[in-house]
Amino acid sequence: MESKKRAFFFTLLFAMVCMVMQAQSLQVEGTVISKSDGEPIIGATVLEKGTTNGTITDFDGKFVLSVNQGSEIVISYVGFKSQTLKAQGVLKVLLEEDSEVLQEVVVTGYTTQRKADLTGSVAVVSTESLKTNSDPDPMRAL
Repeated sequence: MESKKRAFFFTLLFAMVCMVMQAQSLQVEGTVISKSDGEPIIGATVLEKGTTNGTITDFDGKFVLSVNQGSEIVISYVGFKSQTLKAQGVLKVLLEEDSEVLQEVVVTGYTTQRKADLTGSVAVVSTESLKTNSDPDPMRAL
């Protein structure tokens, strides 16, 4: 009989510890939408502020992230102003475009640079010119 009481006590203690630990975290679910056109933003970054805990939005602009109670989350995406919000159960985030941040970008074979900072020649290669080239290796055809 004593062992049953002891097992019940430890089970009850374990359940209470689990509830306390659960109360310290919060699952945030939300949707990130562009303010200008109302379309979902795919691949927006959602981070718990001050940590590396984060996720990205899916095809519908939705995300789920487990954060500490009372923390803030930062939502960001290229070309949009970042937002910092208090973590809540359900969020609908409207990101506003930040056209001042975007500049013309040139993608090179090994890095990305602003066009104004680029030193050297730049060429545009279309896929049509690659198709008409007789060399089967695309790198040599370039």
